[in-house]
Amino acid sequence: MKNILIPVLLLLLVSCTGVKVTNEWDRKVDFKSFKTYSLYPWDKHNDQIVNDYDKQTILSSIKSEMNSRGYKLVEKDGDLVVSTFIILEDKTSYQSYTNHYAGWAGYGGGWGYYGGAGYYGYGMSPGYNSTTFYSTDYTQGTLVFDIFRLSDKRLVWQGIGSGEVTKDLAKRDRKLPMTIGHIFRRFPVAKKSQKKLAEMDSE
Repeated sequence: MKNILIPVLLLLLVSCTGVKVTNEWDRKVDFKSFKTYSLYPWDKHNDQIVNDYDKQTILSSIKSEMNSRGYKLVEKDGDLVVSTFIILEDKTSYQSYTNHYAGWAGYGGGWGYYGGAGYYGYGMSPGYNSTTFYSTDYTQGTLVFDIFRLSDKRLVWQGIGSGEVTKDLAKRDRKLPMTIGHIFRRFPVAKKSQKKLAEMDSE
């Protein structure tokens, strides 16, 4: 399982959801020939950085994505094996804002009040620029999904999604399934309709 043949290329594309996503897969593999899948044992590293609720949300979303494509979940020895790895990184973003007051700074000789000569009023004079820098700390999360072919333990598909992790639990609960769905969006087998899935179940 550790013999990863497809490189993790972090040449990420910005998606419409704000999550950067990349996909890679073996074009020679017929993904429609597989019927079942299993989940690779949950990596202990993941438990150190996500809570149990997020874990269950991730696993449920994976099952939803695979089931919707007609694959059947089996406890072990599925045709495909799905592995999940999570990375969290503390980062800081920097922004700057410049105020431009050229020509409108302070008081200077000019039109004067009441139109009288020699009066001082708000007028044109040399200006100045003031730049303020801001920094924001945030956590970037990366989800890596590897799918192996059981027969030869070859990595045949990989999906990576990376984006800022929200601390709002309710918002994260909504966004996680959407993010995982976007990562799987370019999976070689498209989602099937409920009617088609029911027909497959009856076969």
